[in-house]
Amino acid sequence: MSGSGTVGIIPAVPVEFRPIRPEELAQFADVNLTAFGERGDPWFERWFRERVKPQDTIAAFADGQMVGSSLAFPLELALPGTVVTASGVTAVGVLPTHRRRGLLREMMTRQILGARDQGLAMAILWASEGAIYSRFGFGPAARSWRVALEHPRAQLVPLPTSGSLRMVGRDEALQRFPPLHDHLLQSRPGTIGRDQRAWEMSLSEDDPHLPRDEARLFLVVHQGDGGDDGYLVYRIRQAWSALGARSTLLISEMVANAPGAAADMWRYCLEVDLVHRVEASGRGLRPLDDPILWLAKDPQALELGLGTTIWARIIDVPEVLSARRYQRDGDLTIEVSDPVEHLAEGRFRLHVANGVGECRKTESSPDLILGVSELSSACLGQRCLTGLAAAGRLSMGDPAAARRADDLLAWDPPPWCFEDF
Repeated sequence: MSGSGTVGIIPAVPVEFRPIRPEELAQFADVNLTAFGERGDPWFERWFRERVKPQDTIAAFADGQMVGSSLAFPLELALPGTVVTASGVTAVGVLPTHRRRGLLREMMTRQILGARDQGLAMAILWASEGAIYSRFGFGPAARSWRVALEHPRAQLVPLPTSGSLRMVGRDEALQRFPPLHDHLLQSRPGTIGRDQRAWEMSLSEDDPHLPRDEARLFLVVHQGDGGDDGYLVYRIRQAWSALGARSTLLISEMVANAPGAAADMWRYCLEVDLVHRVEASGRGLRPLDDPILWLAKDPQALELGLGTTIWARIIDVPEVLSARRYQRDGDLTIEVSDPVEHLAEGRFRLHVANGVGECRKTESSPDLILGVSELSSACLGQRCLTGLAAAGRLSMGDPAAARRADDLLAWDPPPWCFEDF
């Protein structure tokens, strides 16, 4: 939940930037919700109460009135082959009366520098407005598909099932789903770890964003030969016409840790009675390698939209490139620029042997010259440097350097995230 505000001139009135005090939490929540045009209610109050620690905030005060909010808290993030602690930036907003005055820039800069001071090598966010955050060194690092398909063209290739599906209640789901999500955290870059509070919120039926008649969550676990290997969370948007039921099944989450589990769950969704259409969006966004692309009898029946989820920001280049793992060996020398106080700038050589990288500063000539935003887009394993080169967003001495860098940094499976923190 990061977004509202633009960069501009320095305000004429004095502005103070500081963490909030405990008694200012309600005001902090109100400023953020106002910036996003949302209303307060018990669900949001619980989110702010459970997630916001005053020491993790930076707020802007003009003439003593809070007019801007930002929050950054540590969370678990899956990099290729490992899990690290990153700074999760969220709740960033500026009141409409105080836009274009540089408040967002100052709060973001302080949050990034604060993450560095805590020893965190990366920051991540979900962007409500994507054009804002590249100027702070963030790059789109994980993409996902929005998927929709409807009857009668919504037919899948006939295949044998790989397991069984069983509906469970919320209490049972809170026991059985977390280990499956933990497995995903260890295997899929871009995944964000969940604590107990996050699980309780994700399986809550009182989310004010949802119409009351479609707020019920249906919870399904998939079991293969080795036990639980996937889960599905969905809602139903009911609709009727003169021709009968036209309801939509809305996938909220689908996690599949075995080859056939996703196929079984997609088939389940399409066979639920009274369902005319199936949609996967929001937290239901699908990874780029989701098997639905190959399960559909008629691929042209799929409605697909490409979306960006995580925006990543490298703070310490050697730390990140040495921490993650690689699926091939090689060498890469890069020169990095950084728009935020030259924080991650430098020339670095990455040497990878047996899948383990070692990154250090160097004086050698660079293979690539790029911004920290562009490097951050590649750090979770997304193959993007060749495209960035074609777009003119990086420089290279050797025309093949971007492809070699993609080959070295890319990861299979590709990064994916459905967690909006």
